[in-house]
Amino acid sequence: MIKKVEKLVESLNSRYKEREDEISGALLALLSGEHVLFIGPSGTAKSMLAKDICRCLDKSVFYYYLLTRFTSPEEVFGPLSLESLKADEFRRRTEGYLPDSNIAFLDEFFKANSSILNSLLTILNEKKFHNGRRVMDVPLYSLYGASNELPEEDEGLQALYDRFLFRYYVSPISGDENFTSILASGVGEFEPPVHISMDDIISNRE
Repeated sequence: MIKKVEKLVESLNSRYKEREDEISGALLALLSGEHVLFIGPSGTAKSMLAKDICRCLDKSVFYYYLLTRFTSPEEVFGPLSLESLKADEFRRRTEGYLPDSNIAFLDEFFKANSSILNSLLTILNEKKFHNGRRVMDVPLYSLYGASNELPEEDEGLQALYDRFLFRYYVSPISGDENFTSILASGVGEFEPPVHISMDDIISNRE
């Protein structure tokens, strides 16, 4: 397991310049079952880095979505079950959506509306999702979030922000040599040198 992580760190560091702390912290969060938040301006490869790290996982259920203020709860948590409505119950079909995933990446995290963010608070903190009258356990192990800006203090999102144990402020590339290297190399799709399965992660913690 240690050798796999070392290979991933080496491969990601060669792909991303000036992102050593973000890469190490993101992998540490993944191994420890914590959540990661990348904050920074557009063009700093926040989303790309998060997606590449999630691509290193094997035998896991991955969920990705780009949030906006128009995103509806159905898009994140699943559509309403027609069968449950016939029985005069409110329940979502969560298969293939966030409550069904092991690993998730939510881009533009703080742009979601309050109904989505309130549900995320319970998922991140307690690994529970209120699906109608039923409170279901969520298999989510780690969530990656990215945002161009922090929420305003008066928006009441401090509790949600605190759920991210690992938080990184991602700055633009400062070194001219590193910037030139990125331009010259071109960036194709990341091919992980090794894969880590959920079984690997869970057994490593035990």
